[in-house]
Amino acid sequence: MRIAQVATNVESVPPEGYGGTELVVHLLTEELIRRGHDVTLFATANSKTSARLIPTVSHPLRTDPNSKPTQWSAYDMKTCLKLTDRQDEFDIVHNHLGYHAFPFLDNIRPAVLSTNHNPVKDYCKDIYLAYKYLPFVSISDAYRSLNYPNDLNYVATVYNGIETRDFKSAPENERNYLLFIGRLGKDKGTAEAIDIAKALDLPLKLAGKIDDADRAYFNVHVKPRLDAYPKAEYVGEVNAEQKRELYARALAVVYPINFDEPFGLVMVEALASGTPVMAMERGSVSEILVDKKTAIVARSVTELISRFPEIAGINRTDCIEHVNRLFTVKHMVDGYEKVYEELIAKKRSGRLIASPIGVLLS
Repeated sequence: MRIAQVATNVESVPPEGYGGTELVVHLLTEELIRRGHDVTLFATANSKTSARLIPTVSHPLRTDPNSKPTQWSAYDMKTCLKLTDRQDEFDIVHNHLGYHAFPFLDNIRPAVLSTNHNPVKDYCKDIYLAYKYLPFVSISDAYRSLNYPNDLNYVATVYNGIETRDFKSAPENERNYLLFIGRLGKDKGTAEAIDIAKALDLPLKLAGKIDDADRAYFNVHVKPRLDAYPKAEYVGEVNAEQKRELYARALAVVYPINFDEPFGLVMVEALASGTPVMAMERGSVSEILVDKKTAIVARSVTELISRFPEIAGINRTDCIEHVNRLFTVKHMVDGYEKVYEELIAKKRSGRLIASPIGVLLS
C-alpha cells in the first residue's frame, strides 16, 4: 500500500522529548515500512524516519522561539496543502493532525482515516460533528464513550503500541522512588503526585514539559509543593533513553489524572518496564490497567495512598506480559493494516453516498 502519515509540526517524529502522538506515528511508520509498504511522512524536517519525508517546517514549533501558538494552525494547514498537491501518490492518507485536516480529507481522491489522539473539546466539537462521516479510529473504547460515540464514524479501535524490547526492568533493590512522567499540568495531576509521595514519605521524580498554558499552574500549585517537600525532584523534560531509565528504577508510576485520559502511553511504558501504576479511575485507565494485577486503580488520592502497600504484591513479570499481550507495535500495526485495506477496498469499489459537504464511504 502507498500510505501517507500526516503528523503535526509541533513536535518532531519521533519526539526529542515529550510527544506521545509523535512517538506512535514514528513506530507505526517504521513498522509499516518493515512490512514492505511505501510510506510518506509529513512531519518536521528534523524528523528521523525511513519513510519519504515531506516537511513544512525545519524544527518543531513548540521549541522554536520565533513561532507562536497562534501560528501553529497555519503550518498544519500548509501541510494539508502539500498533501493535496501530492494526493495521487497515495492509496490512503492517515491523519494525525486532528480537525485541521478535515476539509482537505473531505475533498481528496485517496481513502482517508483519522486517529483521534486527544479528547474532542468543546471549542472544536462542532468541526468534528460537521465531518462526522469521515472514517475515525479511536485509541480506546473508553474514548468513544467520551467523544460522541453515536455521531462520529468510528471504524475501529486500535490501541497505541510500543516497542517493548526497548524497555528494561531494574532489580528490586535498585528501585527506590515514585515517578511522575508527562506534561506538568492540572489535568495530569502533578500536584496530587507530590501530595501522594509526601504522604508516603517516599522520593518522587517528576519528568516532563511545562507548556506555557500550564506555567501558572506550575508556579501556584507545583513549585510551592516542591519547595516544601525536598524528596520531590523536578528533573525536567527527558529524552527517550532517560525516560526508560526512570521507568526501570521506579517503585511505581504515579498517575493521579484529573481528566478522562483517552489512552495514556505512560501507563503502557511503565508496565513494559515491570513498573506498576498508581492511577485514578478516569477515561481509559481501567481498560489499559488491571487493578491489583498491574496497578492500583482508585477513585481518590486518599485511596491511592492507603492502598500503596499492595504495590509490593504486584508481580513485575505480569506487568510486562500484559503489555506484550495487548500493546505492542505489532498489535497496533496489525490493526491499522486491516483498517487501511478495508477503506481502500471500499474506496475502489465506488460505494459512495452523498454527504452534506462532500462524499463518504457507505
